[in-house]
Amino acid sequence: NNNNNDNNNNNRYVDIYLTNCHKWFSAPRGAAVMFCNNPRIRDTILAQPAVISHGVDDGFASRFMWDGCRDYSAQLSLPFVLDYWTNNNTATSSATLEMVRAEMERNLKEGVRILISHWHPGVVLCGDDEEDDEGDDEVLMLADNVGEVGLTLVPLEMHAPQMALVRLPNHVSGGEGKGGSKLSERRTSTDAKRLQDFLYGHNVEVPIKCVRGVLYARVSCHVYNSAEEFERLARVVLEYSSP
Repeated sequence: NNNNNDNNNNNRYVDIYLTNCHKWFSAPRGAAVMFCNNPRIRDTILAQPAVISHGVDDGFASRFMWDGCRDYSAQLSLPFVLDYWTNNNTATSSATLEMVRAEMERNLKEGVRILISHWHPGVVLCGDDEEDDEGDDEVLMLADNVGEVGLTLVPLEMHAPQMALVRLPNHVSGGEGKGGSKLSERRTSTDAKRLQDFLYGHNVEVPIKCVRGVLYARVSCHVYNSAEEFERLARVVLEYSSP
């Protein structure tokens, strides 16, 4: 679970919470957090890590901490990253976190809009050329029916605010169109890896997922991601020729 929202308020309802820290938390790569507030679970389900080493018999934290030779720099940075986000001021940090989450969600919707405009230019989406009561354009209206017409795996409101699966162009994605119309043959995980390797060779890093024979780009967005990056992804995918 990578949805790092409101953990302090909800941790009493969580049996096990596991997350990497290098994405939304903005910590160095190689650090993760596992939280378990239930002694019974710690001593049953989590009693034995997959890799054991020093300290396996010295309690819950120790049995997972010393699993061989490791650079612990990323883990040691976590208190400082947490200080950055909390800023020792609950009111300020809460407002800042909400602003960051809102910005990430706006950036993601804009990114999805860019990809759809390049990959599915003939599709008309609810909200196109409209404005809502606050004057916001189709970027904020995008979630209305992209899932319904199959351009995202599910409606955007069902995705995490920072991630979405966007269907690739029809000649690349394979599978069926709306109403069961056949577009091209079903794709496989091999096709997904071939396209992902092609993108990587063009300095574009994005996972490609195969779901029920259809290929999707699994895009994620932080505050530092830009519209130009989504534009580049869209253009490079259009350069790809399916074998």
